[in-house]
Amino acid sequence: MQVTETLSEGLKRGFTVTVPAGELESKRAARLKELGQSMNLPGFRPGRVPLSIVKQRYGTAVQGEVLEQAVGDATRALLE
Repeated sequence: MQVTETLSEGLKRGFTVTVPAGELESKRAARLKELGQSMNLPGFRPGRVPLSIVKQRYGTAVQGEVLEQAVGDATRALLE
């Protein structure tokens, strides 16, 4: 994660935070795997749902969740 200050006027501050795509992808893959292990889908044993089906069902939601978590983590790190 790289943080760059873009604005510094009095009490105003602006920052640009860059998070590597690899870091986001690894968090996304870990979350999808975690979901797959807890899913109970007809036709599959509990916890044995293929990753492709988990991605198909929850891929977009997980991507949003990971991005939201990354922004929150970056903000917390920035304010410390």
